[in-house]
Amino acid sequence: MVKKLDKLAYPPLEDHIGVQLWTLSEAWKKQFDAEMVALGYGYFAEARSNVLRFVGPRGTPQSKIVRLMGLSKQAVQQLIDELVAEGVVEREADPADKRGKLIVLTQAGLAALHDANRIKRQIMSEYGKLLGVRKLSELTRLLGELEQLIAERSNESQD
Repeated sequence: MVKKLDKLAYPPLEDHIGVQLWTLSEAWKKQFDAEMVALGYGYFAEARSNVLRFVGPRGTPQSKIVRLMGLSKQAVQQLIDELVAEGVVEREADPADKRGKLIVLTQAGLAALHDANRIKRQIMSEYGKLLGVRKLSELTRLLGELEQLIAERSNESQD
């Protein structure tokens, strides 16, 4: 016999910083994606754009991108294949690993990142107007501090 949901003791969702961070992150991403799509970078509104945050200035081994993304090798392979087809990244031989491939940005990929940085600055400017530059700077500093403390705690627990 299945109990009806309304008869269960269902606790109200508590408001907390996680909800606020998640909500703000979604709003930021929605605005960022819309701006990038308007500039012709439709893939920024798709899962494959997540690969780009892991591609360093000299390229990144595909195997490292798999580890960092926490997805299957096949899933990351497909995302990269799509970006290669789009002309955003390319695969090069990895001099440190004869069997491995480096994922590197193409000129089109670099142009997209330049535009992405411009859009990020634009959004931050808008937030500064809404919240005030001083408050936004303090919020950014505090979030960076919290991020660093959490990373340090995580590193200590791994030792």
